Amino acid sequence: MAQELYWIWLAEHCGAGSTIPAQITGMGLTAKDVYEGALDSVEDSDDETRAHLVKKLTDRDLSEAERILAKCASSEITVITPESDLYPEKLKSIRDFPAVLYVRGNMPVTDNRMLTAVVGTRTMSDYGRKTAYALGAGLAFGGSVLVSGMALGADSMAIIGAMEAGGTIIAVLGSGVDVIYPREHRDLYRQILKNGAVISEFRPGSAPSGRNFPIRNRIMSGLSDAAVVVEAGEKSGALITARTAVKQGRTLFAVPGRVGDEGAAGTNQLICDGAIPATTAEDILSEFEFMYQKTVSVDRAHTMLHGLNMEELSKNAMVRGRISTADSRGEFYGKGSYGGKYRGTVPEQKPAAEPVPPAASSVDEDVKKPEPKKRTEEKQPERAGIASAAKSIIEAVFSPKKENNYHSSEKQTVNSEEKMIPAKKIELDMLDETEIKVYNKMKPSVPVMPDSLVDDSLKIGDVLSALTVLEIAGAVESGGGGYYMRVQPDDIMQSPND
Repeated sequence: MAQELYWIWLAEHCGAGSTIPAQITGMGLTAKDVYEGALDSVEDSDDETRAHLVKKLTDRDLSEAERILAKCASSEITVITPESDLYPEKLKSIRDFPAVLYVRGNMPVTDNRMLTAVVGTRTMSDYGRKTAYALGAGLAFGGSVLVSGMALGADSMAIIGAMEAGGTIIAVLGSGVDVIYPREHRDLYRQILKNGAVISEFRPGSAPSGRNFPIRNRIMSGLSDAAVVVEAGEKSGALITARTAVKQGRTLFAVPGRVGDEGAAGTNQLICDGAIPATTAEDILSEFEFMYQKTVSVDRAHTMLHGLNMEELSKNAMVRGRISTADSRGEFYGKGSYGGKYRGTVPEQKPAAEPVPPAASSVDEDVKKPEPKKRTEEKQPERAGIASAAKSIIEAVFSPKKENNYHSSEKQTVNSEEKMIPAKKIELDMLDETEIKVYNKMKPSVPVMPDSLVDDSLKIGDVLSALTVLEIAGAVESGGGGYYMRVQPDDIMQSPND
């Protein structure tokens, strides 16, 4: 029989949140070993622990496990166990990891990826909406997988921000993976399946229950390298995830809020207690860039986010994604928050198509993005997603200039024929030590401000002078807003011995 069957049997006997699966794997055993009586011969465990396990697992009836496995097969639900290659190693490090993960969608390989859990209050404010969306998008642009509970409010705003940036999502439910909760997020659920996976340790068909969610939260933080609390009151459920993350040894971040605001009481207290303040996705990514050098890039996130109007983008995304919050007293769901599920006359909206894939390269190249529908009668309306907005800004800032740029050319007429004579460039081997140093500090195709290149050996004047020479040399391009971007791929050697 498949090993999944025995792990389902074990999960059903132990219950969600049990430490028995970790104890068993700690003995070097599998669920099948336990089913076949291997605990009777274990010598490394003390008598009390062994007696407890044996008593708990005396029932060897597999019929219920077989029924669950058959339902998974008929419902396109994948069963992942600690013996599966897709079972996250990060999750195995916690003392109460689940014996089984039921999965819908495509579970990404997570062992070499940064994962970030983003949580917050269901009754988010406008500030929380904008911040959660921006964090989700920035984390996705920077290469992190987003982990969320798909709850009302801030959690789902982070999801839609990440999705519109082309990111990968893992939603952890407090119900069966075939039970959409909250039901207002049916569309969001379907979109997540295209961008990642919906997972749960509760058997298919399990209804959501209040006691399930604190148990679920340990999986969200256990999967992740970091947990971020966007907005939370003093008794917010998001604080449960925060406490669990700390116990599991995960890095905890909190978004600071205005003193006196209800949704800021929890996050501000977390910061007082030692959580790292996070105002942008770069604050979070920078803590892990050295660990995931091939997949995480703070510069990429910064470039894609620069100049975006998060207020408008998050409003439009909330309506487009039908994201809801917990309060239904007003015309919109949400305390003072625009968007979500409208209960009156729907305000006039500009046409908005599905967001396009991000301009930056995505880590998950195999995930197919929806292609825009062709229209023959009129021009396709501008797409509203954050990836499209980021791409437009970058193209505008770094588009070829008409004048005074090494891309430009002088026109001369010779024998009535127009010939293009390129602007004169100096040779790279004529650069001095300072110019070479500035050049090598810049990363190819990543916009930077001159002051970010200043260090103990380089003053701002030296940097600006070097950038001017490098631009003339054709190795650096200047853009609007004072940004510069290196366009040559290779570092310049400072000496033959380098």
